Formats: sequence, structure tokens, C-alpha cells
Amino acid sequence: FIMKKLILSLLLAPLLAFSQGPSFTITDYEGNVLDSNEMLEEGVTIIINFYSPSMTCWPSSNSIELFTEAYNKYAGCNKLFFLQVAEWGTESQTVNFLEAFGTTEIPTLIGSEGGQTLTFEFMNWGLQWANELWLIRPDGSYEVDIPFSWDLEQQVLIDAIEDEGFNECENTM
Repeated sequence: FIMKKLILSLLLAPLLAFSQGPSFTITDYEGNVLDSNEMLEEGVTIIINFYSPSMTCWPSSNSIELFTEAYNKYAGCNKLFFLQVAEWGTESQTVNFLEAFGTTEIPTLIGSEGGQTLTFEFMNWGLQWANELWLIRPDGSYEVDIPFSWDLEQQVLIDAIEDEGFNECENTM
């Protein structure tokens, strides 16, 4: 019986290892150290927007606009953590992009200062495109590349947040 349990646990160990989502410890461009495991243990759902800080990348500019809208409506009263990850670029490129299409108030990882590293790490978890939206739940499960998060005709991120059981804050930012 003990041998069967040992064999079963050895067989299931790889499956259990892959059932948990990605984790990270990063420092954003304002110097804040962010640890996803600590946030998840506190019951926080993490929403990450990977984007290209190019003024001509309309999916990225649209996604930043919608990401900012969702942040303004839901971050103030829910256990949600929003993170913007520039997949490349300098601080000035990223800040200029965010000021044009969104906000610098949301924690941001600059491409040349850690965004590229996190992007490459998340490729191991399924990151494929220059613009993706991810949702990581406190139980470790996660959604990869939520479809059409860049489409201004839809409110895909807001729908995903509400599907997770979060409600819009009364006094939005």
C-alpha cells in the first residue's frame, strides 16, 4: 500500500507542479518589490498586460486604454493587482506610451529594466504575442492570452473581472 502511494505521488508530482501558475518577484520602475506568491497567498488576483510600447502598435495602445479603464473601475475596492509589462524599450519610451494611452499610476515593468526578462520567463508558461492579457488567481490557476483584450468594441477585461466575482467600485478613480 505504501509503495502504491509513493508511486502514485511520484506520477502525480509533475502534474501538480504544472497546475500552479507562473510566479515572479520583480522591482517596478518606481522601486517597489512585487512578489506574486505573497499577493496570491493574501487572496489577490493578478492581472498582467504585456504590451509593446510602440506608438504605432494599435493593439497595445488599445489594450492599455482598456486596462486603465478596468484599473480605474475595479482596483480601488477589490483584491486585484494590475501590472503593466513593456516587453521592450526604455523608461522614456514606456512612460511616453503610457501617458499617451493609459496611466503611469499602475505598477509598470520597463522592457529594458526587467520587462524583457519577465516576458521571456512567461514564454515558458505560454506567452506568445507582443500583446497579451493574463489573469492569475489566488489558487494558482491562470488564464493565458485572454482573447480580444485589445478590441475597443468589447469590454473583455471587464467581463473577465466580473466573471471572477469582482464588482465595480462605487467611487471609481
